[in-house]
Amino acid sequence: MSKRYIKRILLTSAIAILGVSTSLAAFTFDKQEQVDTAPIVGLYRFQVPAELQGAYNTAGVQNLTASMAKEPNTLSMNVAHVKGNPSESYVVEVYKDTAALETHRKSEHFQNYINEVGSKLTNRKLYDVQPLLLIEKPNALSIINDGQSVVTLTEFTGDGNEVDTVQKQYQLDIERAVRDEAGYKAGYVLRERNNKTHWYVIQIYSDESAFNKHVNSPGYRFMMSQIQGSLQNVTTKVLDGDILVNHGGQDFVRP
Repeated sequence: MSKRYIKRILLTSAIAILGVSTSLAAFTFDKQEQVDTAPIVGLYRFQVPAELQGAYNTAGVQNLTASMAKEPNTLSMNVAHVKGNPSESYVVEVYKDTAALETHRKSEHFQNYINEVGSKLTNRKLYDVQPLLLIEKPNALSIINDGQSVVTLTEFTGDGNEVDTVQKQYQLDIERAVRDEAGYKAGYVLRERNNKTHWYVIQIYSDESAFNKHVNSPGYRFMMSQIQGSLQNVTTKVLDGDILVNHGGQDFVRP
């Protein structure tokens, strides 16, 4: 008899003795078995009032660079705004686990950020997402207000029968770009936690030339030829990178 089966019997028996149904016991065990150990990703949108934009950037630089220096398990932090509209700002953060997220939230630099500007931002949106792919160049990234970097945020709904194909094609293209394209810095593919056919793809480039090189590459064009028919309601926002920092080397692929 397998150890897993024995554990299921013991757990079911123990909870049944306490007056809880065996069906609930089995559900509890299965839930424990399926704990998601993937990195934690935060995706946020904020409206930054015009009078706050300078302070927002200054406090953001202090917060994010301190996080990279002091928090080894805060893996990536990125701030970018919609091209031509600096009031619409997006933030993408990646943490090794929930403990790393809590460490960041309790840090002095994050609390200073909240007190100075974070509590004054408007039109907030938190996207409840989980990662499918997190792939970066091996070396750490540190782009601070260089006026050149480009971030794209693509959103779409995928055919539920083709999600494995879509993920695999994105994986192949991003891995190739990270390996072969100097200006391609990172690619993150996320899905909504409660709607697994709704996806977000964030890609980071050193400049507009790198962005154009990637979307015109044979690999990217092949990927799109394979998945385009499976995507609906596709929108892409081109963002100007403000603060793009990471430790480098992430290579997470959800099984």
